[in-house]
Amino acid sequence: MPKEEIKIWWEGPFNINDITDENIDAFQYDVKSTSKGIYQIYGSHPLYGNDVLLYIGRTKDKNGFKSRLSGRWVIENGNDPKNVKIYLGTIFSDSQKISDDIENSMIEKSEVLLINAMKPAFNSSNIQSVRNPNDEYIIYNSGSYRNIYPILESNYFWQDFKNFILVDEIAKQRNTKAYEEKNEYYGIEIESDNNYSIWFGVDYEIWNEKGIPLTLQIYSDSDIIMNQIIDSKINYFFEYKDKSKTTYFPIDANLSVKDLNNKITSLIQKIKIEMDNKT
Repeated sequence: MPKEEIKIWWEGPFNINDITDENIDAFQYDVKSTSKGIYQIYGSHPLYGNDVLLYIGRTKDKNGFKSRLSGRWVIENGNDPKNVKIYLGTIFSDSQKISDDIENSMIEKSEVLLINAMKPAFNSSNIQSVRNPNDEYIIYNSGSYRNIYPILESNYFWQDFKNFILVDEIAKQRNTKAYEEKNEYYGIEIESDNNYSIWFGVDYEIWNEKGIPLTLQIYSDSDIIMNQIIDSKINYFFEYKDKSKTTYFPIDANLSVKDLNNKITSLIQKIKIEMDNKT
């Protein structure tokens, strides 16, 4: 079955008065203040700088963007509200008219995927949203789409790209930066000493062979440490990579960043308890 195609035509930039006062030039733009769809807000951020993506949202309201954007906190209370730029996106089809129900569904799917892929500075809702794993679609952005990806495929993002984003997020939580060994892995070293090292990330071999994208791994030259962990009673499924003396623990990629970080911390504590019992 072919993937659903969602095509979004972006126009802008507009200021808030263009939209709320219905001053969008009808000769220059197709979008209207009362259209429904998705919007991007760009402006100043104290950490990320000027003219950066602050927010992505949607509206299915009968009064469209005018109603949704009126009085928005991110516009009126930002660092530089006078220089906020707004881009409006509407769903279109090359061949047939789209029903209201289908259009609303496309708007919802687009917002969730765009927020998760772009991580705007002020978005919190819909990040890590649960999705239907069988609901596969492709978003094509055209026109003035600014800094977002021109093409986004849900299957690629949710199953592949998201894993690398999660590694980056955990790296930020632990004040470090992910690194890559081409064709081997992408991850972070969480801690190490002379006897062992603990690593988290995407191991390409395990991902390809086992279908497990995220793992926590412990490596040691000490057979005593490795055997202790293998023989331990840690209540967690794990496997042993004999050639590299590495034990790996699968990590659930569907957890939120907070829960993922807590799971990693909990598992490390259990591992270290077992290592302390090695003598």
